[in-house]
Amino acid sequence: MIVEIWILCSIVTAVVAALRGGHSLRWLLIGCVLGPVGIIVALLMPSLKSEDRAAAAEQNDNAENDARPLLEDEAHTVSAKQGDD
Repeated sequence: MIVEIWILCSIVTAVVAALRGGHSLRWLLIGCVLGPVGIIVALLMPSLKSEDRAAAAEQNDNAENDARPLLEDEAHTVSAKQGDD
């Protein structure tokens, strides 16, 4: 019975956090660790979704620009393996 309640709390925590703009998998794990307290923490966290559409679009553009070097060029990756030269 306790395990089912704990699992339910972690799912509710993930859903509440996702609705507020948080990463659902991260909050699912937080809900697993904190249980019912995780729901309260997710409800008290500030919303990451912006009401201003221009600010939300700018945040999205910034995130895309940050990820672009990782996506564009795979040739500049560094390997820890020692290769035969």
